[in-house]
Amino acid sequence: MIENAEQIGVNQYVSGALRYLKALQEEEALDQKDFNKAIAAFDYESPEALLAARANSSNLEILCFGFCVAVENELPLQKALVSLGLSLDGSVTVGVLDQLFGVWTRGASLVGPSSHLVSAHLINVSDTGPFASRSINVCPSVLWALAGDKNLDTALPFGSELISDADESGDLTSLLVLGEDRQARRTKSIERLAHNSFLYVRNPGTLDEWKSAVREATIAGAALVIDLSEEFSPQGLRLAADATHLMLAVCCKSPIDIDLLPNGRNWREVYAENKALTKEEQLEEFGQATMYPLTQDHAHKVRRGLPLVSDDLNRAVRRLADNRLSTLGTRATPTKSWNDLIVSEETLRDLKELSNRYRYWDQVMSQSHVGRFMSPGALAVLAGPSGSGKTLAAEVIANDLSLDLVKINLSTLVSKYIGETEKNLEEVFDAASVGGALILFDEGDAIFGQRGKVTDARDRYANMEVSYLLQKVETFEGFVIITTNLSGNVDTAFQRRLQGFIEISAPDEDARQKIWDLHISKNECESDVDLSELIAFDLTGGQIRNIAVSGAFLAIQEGRKICRADLVRATKQEFVKHGRLTKELNI
Repeated sequence: MIENAEQIGVNQYVSGALRYLKALQEEEALDQKDFNKAIAAFDYESPEALLAARANSSNLEILCFGFCVAVENELPLQKALVSLGLSLDGSVTVGVLDQLFGVWTRGASLVGPSSHLVSAHLINVSDTGPFASRSINVCPSVLWALAGDKNLDTALPFGSELISDADESGDLTSLLVLGEDRQARRTKSIERLAHNSFLYVRNPGTLDEWKSAVREATIAGAALVIDLSEEFSPQGLRLAADATHLMLAVCCKSPIDIDLLPNGRNWREVYAENKALTKEEQLEEFGQATMYPLTQDHAHKVRRGLPLVSDDLNRAVRRLADNRLSTLGTRATPTKSWNDLIVSEETLRDLKELSNRYRYWDQVMSQSHVGRFMSPGALAVLAGPSGSGKTLAAEVIANDLSLDLVKINLSTLVSKYIGETEKNLEEVFDAASVGGALILFDEGDAIFGQRGKVTDARDRYANMEVSYLLQKVETFEGFVIITTNLSGNVDTAFQRRLQGFIEISAPDEDARQKIWDLHISKNECESDVDLSELIAFDLTGGQIRNIAVSGAFLAIQEGRKICRADLVRATKQEFVKHGRLTKELNI
């Protein structure tokens, strides 16, 4: 079989290698010239040779890789190695390479830690068993690629993308890209790296995913762009940086600790600006414009989501306040309008101005000189006693702006574990910045309250949470409303950054009459109902609503209209609930 190796379809180089191994095992006279002649016949233009060359492999490493690929692809070659006693399962081993290339180098050096084949992760070396018997396998995705399959390895993280035929206008080979917007980071990487094709990989987690990223970039002959929006493995970053044959861009929101930055590369750091698309840019991109501010990352997601919503741009944007909010809040489509909100004329005017501030933000930003001094997004506090209509006002504003309303659940947001509250807030602000939802922190004193004197570790970390929020507010691009029962509870540093601080007072007698009329129709009441006697009581809008609802239930279950007794009973129940004496009723 060995003498007729050419008959099994292998090339002259592999045939000569097998004859050489046979001579070694059978202690025949070695013909080094014959093997040298076989090596000289090796095709350095073959797909496997060109791939190994992309990893900056030496000639001996290329020969080693060519032999390994041939053995992987040919069952008779595997049987030959077994028959010669060189392998138990037909794999190439470290010992086989020692015998083949021992005249020039130790075979182990061709597949050791410093090997270009290893740093490009084209091969795997077994880490068990005696050293000489450790098997060397070509990675399956490499074999598929050499067979002509152009698909990316499924081991890559979801969202990985091969970008070809880009303009080669960059001048850097190793790049750190900082910025809040993922798509802006991606664009900046492509602009600055001196290459015209790129493998873009998002958030590799396991070392296998990092290895796959390096391997696939090598196969494609592309620069590697790694986006680290989330926590990353320093070991993984080292794997990518060690593949010095690749141009590399590492993208992240904030600078990487200098101690974690691998040596051996001429790193340069650039910033990707987080800039919203103008109305004109939206029209050019989508053929329509939305009132919501869109960053490059938002626009990229909207482009993919448009077919799902029949090309309705506003609906596509609203989808982007994604399911990360589902564990931290309750999402709803608001239904209340300005007609449902009974407040003073001055308060109503302030609330409408707040709504318009968000509606016309992008126009002022692009058309007015003062736009360059504006903070993005909108942040407001609605202060007032419980039941005064703060939550209702937030719903009305959301409906006025065609935004979904997401009410944040503070019980799941605020964590006793250090750092978890900040992580949850990061999720909320990232999702809210899309612009498809108004985020409501109802009674948000727990996280937006005054920083206090530090008396223990918990105070220190509570103050850190407030400080973190102040940083997020500076760059936030969505709409957040915080409600509080006590206006003095809001940290003064927050107040300086607010676009609106609106006091909603408890309703006076005229307002209470309007609220009663809004909730109870005369047509559904018995003749003995006289709302004027109820209007005199100092009740909030929320309490009036509760009384009206309870009265309706009492009447419906009896199959009649609402009577005076129903409303008196419901009012007494509301008084008891709030700790008030029922004798105050005097009715």
